[in-house]
Amino acid sequence: MKFKTKDIIKKSWPYFIIGPAVKMIEAVFDLLIPLFMKAIIDLCFSSSNDIVTESLGSFIKSFGTLIPDNPELNYAIIGGFIILIMGITGFCTTMVCQYIAAKTATAVGTELRDALYQKILSLSKKERELISENKMLTILNSDSFQVQQGVLFFIRLGVRAPFIILGSLIISFVLDYQIGLIFLSIIPVILIIVFLVMMKSSKKYLEIQSKLDTLSNKTSDNIAGTRVVRAFNRQDYEENIFNSHTADYQKEAIKVGKLNSLINPLTFAIVAIATIAVVFIGGFSMNAGVSFFGYQLLPSTIITLVSYLTQIFQTLVLLTNLIQIFTKSLVSMKRCDQLLQSESSIKDDGFYINKNYPLDEPYLVFDHVYLSYKENGNYALTDLNFKIKKGESIGIIGPTGSGKSSIIKLIERFLDVTKGDVYYKGQNIKNYSLKDLRKEIGYVPQKANLFKGTILSNFKIANDEVSNQEIEKALKIAKAYEFVRNYNDYLQHEVEERGMNFSGGQRQRLTIARALVRDPELLILDDSTSALDLLTDKEVRDNISKAYPKLTKIIVSQRVSTIADCDLILVLEGGKIIAQGKHDDLLKTCAAYEETYLSQAKRGN
Repeated sequence: MKFKTKDIIKKSWPYFIIGPAVKMIEAVFDLLIPLFMKAIIDLCFSSSNDIVTESLGSFIKSFGTLIPDNPELNYAIIGGFIILIMGITGFCTTMVCQYIAAKTATAVGTELRDALYQKILSLSKKERELISENKMLTILNSDSFQVQQGVLFFIRLGVRAPFIILGSLIISFVLDYQIGLIFLSIIPVILIIVFLVMMKSSKKYLEIQSKLDTLSNKTSDNIAGTRVVRAFNRQDYEENIFNSHTADYQKEAIKVGKLNSLINPLTFAIVAIATIAVVFIGGFSMNAGVSFFGYQLLPSTIITLVSYLTQIFQTLVLLTNLIQIFTKSLVSMKRCDQLLQSESSIKDDGFYINKNYPLDEPYLVFDHVYLSYKENGNYALTDLNFKIKKGESIGIIGPTGSGKSSIIKLIERFLDVTKGDVYYKGQNIKNYSLKDLRKEIGYVPQKANLFKGTILSNFKIANDEVSNQEIEKALKIAKAYEFVRNYNDYLQHEVEERGMNFSGGQRQRLTIARALVRDPELLILDDSTSALDLLTDKEVRDNISKAYPKLTKIIVSQRVSTIADCDLILVLEGGKIIAQGKHDDLLKTCAAYEETYLSQAKRGN
């Protein structure tokens, strides 16, 4: 089922109401405090009372008289205490809102990253290559964080900022409607500036994220190929390319930064002009009792209006920053949705696999199989036909690019056939659930992959219920026990990233042992003994045959000696089977196989 980022956000909808509602208490107090200050000033220094002073002054007076001989001080103390209470209450509600916002944003970010990670794992090789792995990593880390930030700031400020601006505008009209018009005139101008800048910068943010994808891709390539770069003395060349990508990213980021930097000074200039206008009108009005609008403004009114103008300015600055965050968040949401709505071409809607399949029936069948990696592209595999019974072994050999690993991907259903059918235990392989299918297969990839952790944690990946005794048995079969037992911490020995603290041969033997602890029905060795010497290679294969006599094996190798004992050998060339049979028969009937065998025999392979 397809879903979007907003579906994850919707799950926390109560907090999007509770958080802003709590924050509104603090916003109301922020609007009331200048009015209380005006009421205190008018009670102490002015005999003229307007509607604000009458209302709030009556409220202040209702608390009684603390200092009978000095009513002005009495009003100041009571009013100041009320303002203090509002400030403390506002602070407490703000802390509650901050907690709700942080908790909700973290929950949304966590669930989004989990959903993105699950989606990445569910995609087939075709979809992962289409999106690119580095882009997926950027989406998983950077874009999900931007969405999380958007949620955080929406709850904290998304409702408060417009409320403060609108509230200040309304109060300004209540205090003096002519000056309220000044307030009203500046807000649309500022919003237009913000809208125009944000509309243009949103497109730039998308370009920036694309530049970040490119930068991540180059970084990943260089880290993975560090040895190659050093071996060919290409450090300076790669550094120049990396600097070029960094400069492109910096250039776009600076453009957006310059664009956004226009908002605050323009906003400040407009508000400063409005402030000058308010002070000028108020000052002119008070000068020798001359009225500017036909009446005289009170000093407390001017101070209060300037206070609200300052609030509008501060909130607009905050709002512009908020809009920038929302703009980035919306761009990141689109990128997250692009990944979340991607569907794997491998459909997992099969059923349970038969455990008791007859030994005399074909166990694995390729029936006129064709494979193309791209739609309407050239075929990587063409018209493959072969079958193998349970307990037999099949060897696959051929030059680089002949399609050996592609056959393995079809058996594991990392890819699906373009034409034809693959049958497993008498049923089309598409009829089986991926979980049950892969549970029966022990797969040792061409590139030995170990994960950061310990030797034990790597074996738990294959079988989380495996015992130390079973691991030890698998290690002995794979000829890995000899070096593992020498570690003081034994199975708790640390495995560094990609297993780089082991040699190539050690990594291969550990991955073979890891596949064996699954107790598989089908073992696939995809050129997984290439780093082993001939003697160790043979000992490992003999150990597997003795320990698992009924195990069906598929062995991909460049070495004839590795597959010579197989019940069936496929010779591939250009994605086609040019010959198949036993070793002795192929030496007589297949010139390519014979030539490979003789060339390796001369080299001692």
